[in-house]
Amino acid sequence: MRLLAAALLLLMSFGAEAAAPCADCTLPAGTYHAVAPPGWDGRSKLRLLLFLHGYMMEGGDIIGDGGIRGPAGKANYLLLAPDGMLRSWVHTGSPSQVRDDVAFLRAVVADVKSRWPIDPRNVVAAGFSQGGSMVWELACHAPADFTAFLPFSGGFWEPLPTACAAPVDLRHVHGREDKTVPLAGRKLLGPYRQGDIFKGFDIWAATDRCQAAPVTLAQSDGLECRTWTGCAGGHRLQLCLRSAGHTFFTSDIASGLRWAAVR
Repeated sequence: MRLLAAALLLLMSFGAEAAAPCADCTLPAGTYHAVAPPGWDGRSKLRLLLFLHGYMMEGGDIIGDGGIRGPAGKANYLLLAPDGMLRSWVHTGSPSQVRDDVAFLRAVVADVKSRWPIDPRNVVAAGFSQGGSMVWELACHAPADFTAFLPFSGGFWEPLPTACAAPVDLRHVHGREDKTVPLAGRKLLGPYRQGDIFKGFDIWAATDRCQAAPVTLAQSDGLECRTWTGCAGGHRLQLCLRSAGHTFFTSDIASGLRWAAVR
């Protein structure tokens, strides 16, 4: 009996070590980085913010960005930043096809939930530029893994989907003068083309089965937001534009997290 008890304790210790929180984690398909909010007690439930980097960046750039890390920490989010393979993401229409990134990111979220005490009511996917495009891909093909989506300056690439899996809560922020990812989309080298953001929102409105026409209101932070209401299951859509190029602001992160947490 003593030997059996010792063996069970040994197995439990291995399991606890395998599920311990980590700052730089490795999965079979790739790596990710995680940082808890300042002052976290090591036990309390955390919200989860998955933030996907732009093209030719990596997860460490997100973790080191105070404009992202600050608002995430203040709102009690564990900031999660995976690394794209070859500093890119694999979504529909992407030139890179080296990995199934929907499957990879779902595995990352599952691994984080096994290591950290995550509040399942607040699991948010955000991203900038090509990372924003990957957020649209997740919203379309893995909506059940997240409670809200906050893409910045990146949407569907062509071919646009004819339909997505289920209604979602999605708030998109984009600069009107963005020439890297124009609102109307653009042709890139070869067969690749960024999609039209407005056509993308037609797909989201159809997916969410929104009954009313969107209402546009100016916000105090310089955004002008088009909001869809009367959507299936109380889901929400919002397209926010500002006078800017290919960028986002710390205030956009903070207001987006407030929007995502509204229930």
